[in-house]
This record gives sequence, structure tokens and C-alpha cells, in this order.
Amino acid sequence: MQKKKYIRSIDEIGRIVLPKHLRKELHLGEKQMLEVYNDGERIIIEKYDNLEPCLVTGKSTKYNHTFTFGDETVTLSPEGLEKMIEELSEYKKSLT
Repeated sequence: MQKKKYIRSIDEIGRIVLPKHLRKELHLGEKQMLEVYNDGERIIIEKYDNLEPCLVTGKSTKYNHTFTFGDETVTLSPEGLEKMIEELSEYKKSLT
């Protein structure tokens, strides 16, 4: 995949506009949260998909995943998922 470069200026209050083509390609809609940080002299902007906190750990990270069970949802971080699997395995063993 070839990288495309876009040159944009920062307005008087610090905003930049992401090109429409880029927003469409990355499925960035209105109110989409973005994570912005620096790496030395570079500014990194990444899509931030999940603000829901993990049911187990309470952490909100971009690695959280929301699972749907019927009409209900459960959001888990990778760590929360591991803890839940361990506890469910122990519970299952206790039933036998």
C-alpha cells in the first residue's frame, strides 16, 4: 500500500482538517475519538475505537473489545478477558 502525504496547516486555535478521502478510508465519522501523542519530533494520531471501560479491570484502553450477548454487551480489556476466562474455568470445574 502506497503512503499518501497530505499537507495541512494548523488554524489559529490549533485545529487541522483531515482530508475527506482519508476520513472515508479509515471510517472516521463525526465525534470519532482520536489518540494524539508525540514520538520525538513526530506527531502520531491514531483512531481510538473504544472508550468503554473494562467490566473487570475498569480500564479504558484502545485494546478493549465489546462483546454482544443477545441484547446485552460486555466490554473487556485483554487482561480482564484473561481473568474472566480463569474464573469461569474454575467455576466450571467446581460444578463437576
